[in-house]
Amino acid sequence: MNLLALQYFCEVARTESITQSAENLMISQPSLSRTIIQLEKELGVQLFERIGRHLKLTTTGLHYYAKVSQAL
Repeated sequence: MNLLALQYFCEVARTESITQSAENLMISQPSLSRTIIQLEKELGVQLFERIGRHLKLTTTGLHYYAKVSQAL
């Protein structure tokens, strides 16, 4: 886990979209998806529920977002 991954996580949590977040961050969608998946693996929890093309924070994701966004 690194600072960049946490910034990416916050952007995805804010937009609830990999596509929109990738555009906002000016990175590729696959790269962003891999970063989010790796973060979830490192933490050992699912941060997002995948609903079609949209993402929704899980309860754990909401708590994590609150802490990370304060820290950043």
